[in-house]
Order: sequence, then C-alpha cells, then structure tokens
Amino acid sequence: MKMKLLATALATGFAVSALMAAAPASAAVVFSFTDGPAHSPTAGFTVVDDFTTSAGLTGSNFQIKVPPADSSGAPPANSSPAGTAYLSVLGGGSATYTFTGPVTAFEFDWGSLDSYNTLTFVSTAGLTTVIPGLTFTNPANGDQHAAGTNGLFMVTGNAGDTFSSVTFAGSQNSFEVDNLAVSVPEPASWALMIVGFGLAGGMVRAKRRNQGAATT
Repeated sequence: MKMKLLATALATGFAVSALMAAAPASAAVVFSFTDGPAHSPTAGFTVVDDFTTSAGLTGSNFQIKVPPADSSGAPPANSSPAGTAYLSVLGGGSATYTFTGPVTAFEFDWGSLDSYNTLTFVSTAGLTTVIPGLTFTNPANGDQHAAGTNGLFMVTGNAGDTFSSVTFAGSQNSFEVDNLAVSVPEPASWALMIVGFGLAGGMVRAKRRNQGAATT
C-alpha cells in the first residue's frame, strides 16, 4: 500500500513538474507605444473601463473629465469616439485599476505624453515602471495634438504571465488615459491552469495519506 501511494505521489509530482517546465524560465513583459491614430480597443481586447465614472479606481487627486481641454487635462487625441470622458491624474496624484481576473495583456489610449507621467503595473513577472522619454523614446513634451505624443500603449507578457493591476501617476498635471482594455487567457490556458492546480492538490493529499499510513 505504501509503495502504491509513493508511486502515485511521484507520478503526480512528475506531471506538475512537466506543467511548470512548460512555463518560461524567466518571466518578462513587453510594452509598445503606437503613435496615433491607433486606438484601443484593438482585435482581441475588451474595454473594461472607458472612464465615464471613477468606479473601479483607487487613489487620489485624479478626475474624470470631458472635453474641451483645460489646465487639468486634455483628452487623448487618438481616442475613439472623440469627445467622451477620460481619466486625468493631476500632479502628485495616482489612480490604480485592479483587474478582476487574470489578464494576459492590456492596452489604453495615452494622451499628451509627459516626462513626469509614471505608469506602474504588477504582473507575475513582478513590478514594472514605465516613464515616457526615459523608458521609451517618444517625445514627452505634453503636446495635446501630435501623433508622437498621443497613441496606443500596449503591455503583454510571456506565455503564462498575467497582470493584476495598473497605476497611473504623475508629479505634475496631467496623465490622460482613455479606453483601458484587456485580453484574458484562452479557455485552453485556463484548462491547463486548472489541471495544474488539481495535480498539485492531489500530490499534497497523497503525501498526507502516506505520512498517516507510516505512523500507524
């Protein structure tokens, strides 16, 4: 009986190891900025916040604004449809959106890139910070109309990576965002994750039964 339990535990352990080996050895994220008029959502993405209200956001010193532009914000020039509400994070403020489930990629319309904008996102790869003009080299002069400072920002991860939250912050006015959209794991990926969790649980249960039998 003990040998049977040990064999079951070893087989389960090998199966879990194989699933883990399928994941990348070193997780990483990739981001890109596409100059306007590219806009969110693109194919495969679904908008989770169009910033008509502040619901779903945590933080301080941010506003939900509508055109026209003023000293506390300007709508992303590439946003579609034009003239709708958008998020503007003011100086010293931040706004965090926490995703409700695993997200494999996300994107949004980013307007008036400024060097004092700071984007931070959390994933299974860790925490990543992006600063225009430093982390990527598009102009970061706050131009409210130029294609180079208004466009589509996209973040993706290696196979198996997921994102849990994104934070928009700035030391001065303003960080303007619209149409936050996400891509979620395919059903096959979900099935693989569920199988992995089930195998891991089976291995733990088999180990406990084996330890119980050894003490009797």
